Amino acid sequence: MPSSLSDAMPDKIGVASCPTDVSNVQESSPVNLGPERERKLWRKIDFRLVPMISFMYLFSFMDRGNIGNAKLEGLMTQLHLTGSQFNVALSVFFISYGLFEFPANVILQFVRPSRWLPGIMFAWGIAMTFMGLVKSYPQLTAMRFLLGIAEAGFYPGVVFYLSMWYPKYKLIYRVALFTSSAAIAGTFSGLLAYAIGFMNNVGHLEGWSWIFITQGLATIVVCLVGVFGLVDYPDTAKFLSAEEKRFIEQQRTFDMEDDGEGTVAQHTLSAFADWQVWSMAFLLMSFDVPLYGVTFFLPTILNNFGYDTAISQLLTVPVYVGTNRMKIRFPFIIVSEFVGLAGYIIQITDASTGVKYFGTFLAVIGTYSGVPCTVGWLANNLRGKYKRAGGMAIQVGMGNLGGIIASNIFQTRDEPRYILAFAIEIGFLCMGLIVTVFSVYAYHRANTSRIASAKRDGINEAKYAVGLYVI
Repeated sequence: MPSSLSDAMPDKIGVASCPTDVSNVQESSPVNLGPERERKLWRKIDFRLVPMISFMYLFSFMDRGNIGNAKLEGLMTQLHLTGSQFNVALSVFFISYGLFEFPANVILQFVRPSRWLPGIMFAWGIAMTFMGLVKSYPQLTAMRFLLGIAEAGFYPGVVFYLSMWYPKYKLIYRVALFTSSAAIAGTFSGLLAYAIGFMNNVGHLEGWSWIFITQGLATIVVCLVGVFGLVDYPDTAKFLSAEEKRFIEQQRTFDMEDDGEGTVAQHTLSAFADWQVWSMAFLLMSFDVPLYGVTFFLPTILNNFGYDTAISQLLTVPVYVGTNRMKIRFPFIIVSEFVGLAGYIIQITDASTGVKYFGTFLAVIGTYSGVPCTVGWLANNLRGKYKRAGGMAIQVGMGNLGGIIASNIFQTRDEPRYILAFAIEIGFLCMGLIVTVFSVYAYHRANTSRIASAKRDGINEAKYAVGLYVI
């Protein structure tokens, strides 16, 4: 199957943008901006797209993960959570998140991104705010379920959105940039939880309630900024000249093929039958299980080192700061797996508290750094915008089922060392290594076969290179 990053933009159905015809772009005279003008163009696009979606994703990850901070601020005692109830509350988010990712990405084909992405952000901001007012365990789980529905379309939607702007050789870096805000979210969550903890009993609400309420209201404010800050697709971007629009479309069509014959439903559902979608889904899961384990339970893990609640919240900050400058490419997937493995292996040893604290840095760096390249890898290799949208939703949805696993392996009975939980996360990282090696081998064989076939048919390298998988 040929590799592709992006195809013509969504058909003009409802309020969606109308694509530039692929054949027309390919047959028209090439636009050559020159190295300096091209560099300035991509920088201009980066400035308009990446900061806004990164800021929005920061709040997405903060809002799903701040329950780990709220746990230390009275959530467990006021709602009388016992046994595995806290773990169940974590899990229900991922059930709704996984179920609604695929339909959410289908909807994005027909709705403007500048309306869809802020719209779902407004929905999860409302859910987060009301989560601060719950009075019982059933109410908490219900709000977590609704939060998962609202957030489901954001991450796969943003990756698809970026793939409509950038050619494949530029996509992964941009995915890495906005995904890095997830690590920044951990930084802010620790700082905010520390500060908001002093609001305990303000308005007859405990500190955990204020964590949810303040972050929910902030999310609503940011979504309103997104309505005016986001642009849709290149052909409707007012900050681009006509020549720049042609150049962007030209760059995208040079390394892709269109969906071909068939209906939108056929192209979208074809992702279910593609081996690489499932291979990349399990690879993403190998990172997501340990990633969410760190996200939800890092404050508790550090608290079990013997620090009080306030210091535990603050100690989560430097752990996440160390991940913010990672520049991700495919070869680093294996390196990321090994770094994460080192961090979790340290946790199950009898090492000192200082060494284990260092291990949490390795765990965060290893798990966070592999996600954007894994998602970008699949986006590079799926042909056609509809199949790519469906495939990425399946990948992210399956990957985030790892959140259910992570939510249930850290049991109170295993405190303070959580040896079983850490061993399970080590197992998933090892699974990721196996899947990575398998995928590289499969892609390499497919490329070798395609090159041999092209040479037999007398096809020149410039043409067959477009259809090769990215490895």
